[in-house]
Amino acid sequence: MENRKSLFSISHDHFHGLLVAQIIKKGSTVSQDLFKSINDKANYTIHFYDQELANHFYIEEHILQPLIRGISKEIDKLFDELIEEHKLISELIYSLRDNLNIENKLDRISTALEYHINQEERVLFPKLQENLSEQELEMLSKNLMKNGYEHIFKF
Repeated sequence: MENRKSLFSISHDHFHGLLVAQIIKKGSTVSQDLFKSINDKANYTIHFYDQELANHFYIEEHILQPLIRGISKEIDKLFDELIEEHKLISELIYSLRDNLNIENKLDRISTALEYHINQEERVLFPKLQENLSEQELEMLSKNLMKNGYEHIFKF
C-alpha cells in the first residue's frame, strides 16, 4: 500500500488489521511465540474485534458511507460489498466463542480481513480519488476528522 499525495494513505487501523491477520493465520510462525494455545489466539482475536475492529466497521458504515454514497454506482456497489465483508468477519469472530473448529475459523478470519483491507486500500480509495476533486477529497477528510476518524484516513 503506497502513500500517495491526495490519496488515502495506509492507516494505523489497516496496518494493525493486516498484522492481526498475519498473526492469526493458520500455521503462522509469528504467533508461536505469542500464544500458549489456540484458545489464547481466539481470545486475542475477540479482544481485537471488541476493542478496535467493531468501532472501525461502525465508523465506516455510519460516517464514511453517508459521505461517499451516491458518488458513483461503482463505489456504491463496492461499499455494499465491503459492508457484507464486515458482516462476514463479525459473524466469524462471534463464532469463535463456541470453541469449535477455532483454527479453521481463525484462518478464515485472517483471509477475509486481509482481503477486506486490501479492497479498501487498493480499490475503494483509488476509486474515490478518481471520482473526487482535490477539494472534495479535502472536504471528505475534514468531515472524517470532525467525526473522530483522523487516525484512520489521512491525505
